[in-house]
Amino acid sequence: MKYIFLFVNPTAGGNRASMFTDFGVNGIIFHKPHKCHFSIYNILEGEHGKKPGFLHLSSVTNSPPEAEIKSEFVTPQSGGPLNKSSHPVEGKSTTPNRNPSHNTSKNGTNEPSNNTGSNNDDGIAGEDENICAYVLVAGGDGTLNWFLKEAEHYDIKDDKIAVGVIPFGTGNDFAKAFGWKKMDGFFNYTFLFDILKKIVDQAFKSKIEKHDYWNVHVKLKEEGYFNKISSATKKKETLTENEQNVKVLKLCMSNYFSIGIDSRIGRGFERHRQKSAFINKLIYAVEGFKKIIFKKNIPVNLIIDKMVTGKNYENVIFTTSHNDSTSPPPPVLKKAMSIICVNIPSYSSGNDIWNYTHKIGLKLPKDLPLEQKKMYKDLKKSQQEVGDGVLEFVIYQSGVDLGLEFTLRGRAFRVHQGVGPWKILFKEQVCNVYFQVDGEYYLMSSPESISIDHYKKINVLKNMV
Repeated sequence: MKYIFLFVNPTAGGNRASMFTDFGVNGIIFHKPHKCHFSIYNILEGEHGKKPGFLHLSSVTNSPPEAEIKSEFVTPQSGGPLNKSSHPVEGKSTTPNRNPSHNTSKNGTNEPSNNTGSNNDDGIAGEDENICAYVLVAGGDGTLNWFLKEAEHYDIKDDKIAVGVIPFGTGNDFAKAFGWKKMDGFFNYTFLFDILKKIVDQAFKSKIEKHDYWNVHVKLKEEGYFNKISSATKKKETLTENEQNVKVLKLCMSNYFSIGIDSRIGRGFERHRQKSAFINKLIYAVEGFKKIIFKKNIPVNLIIDKMVTGKNYENVIFTTSHNDSTSPPPPVLKKAMSIICVNIPSYSSGNDIWNYTHKIGLKLPKDLPLEQKKMYKDLKKSQQEVGDGVLEFVIYQSGVDLGLEFTLRGRAFRVHQGVGPWKILFKEQVCNVYFQVDGEYYLMSSPESISIDHYKKINVLKNMV
């Protein structure tokens, strides 16, 4: 019998997600539409490393199949009383749907993938015997990252679970990329049980896809510091450790990473965030207008020195210097107000910023070898695929282009597509730079470099209902 865990951030969606935890039911055993244990946990409950939901999930992923069968009707010790109920609803069986995937070489060309982590192994969730638990997170994209970070402290086996998001955030880009739609309308406890049954059906009929998780390490010079907007006080907060300013920030990326004006807009939004998703979108639009029209913004091509890739960072993707003495000279980055690295086909509340553009944001050398000319020609046509171990990089040349992307798609310029690792090096006299990872916005002073490399693959539930 499968297990479904629903981890709830009760503060998400203006506290609307709390309907699951306020229901007063810790667990249900479903017989229809599909046989499963369904457990509900408040992700805020418990101390770090001792959270009951994670302890229960760890015991499930580390138990042999025989132990799982014997414990089907046993109340989990870590989660309190288990309320059991069932409801007869007909379920439908589905057949696996498999899609081929491609890998992309570090120079940006597409190649057929032989990677065992590619989506060639995808199948319908309910038919995958290797997955013992489906984990659904009720909250925003940040709540999913929160879950993934916390789970690493409980020996939860990544290959034994598949994750999905029931969206209650503002952007919900991860949920949109994997087909999980926002629950709109008025909710009450009369219909909540029907909602849970629908979630069970969606989880079992989901397609399991691989998704890449990336390391993003940001390093500052000796005099540098990081600050961000505190969610509690809405004020700037310098990041410290042992009463010293943090000099290296180690983050994980699921969706996207960016440097430039979009991060500055997002930081302003964080200072005025409200409980209503609709009001938050209005605030974001106002902040965008203010930062684009009334604020002076330094182009990222005047901030970044160059971007390199390869095991020893021997390959230059672009430079921003027109006086580079390298022979042959590397491409030069065009004027850019933002550079964005995307891992999913959904950015800033649903925009597919890679597949809708076919322009190159680099000034190429005149005497480019035929092989490299073909490489950039292929870069214009290459597609983005989830779980292929590849990242895509684009730029926006103005804040206006960034804003117009919501109505006139294809305003971005392609820069690079590859497997990494990468390093972004900054110019000597740079002071303050805005950046973000998955909607977590920061300001860094005196940056030295940012490195990005592959961390791991996780299983994701792609909603097919």
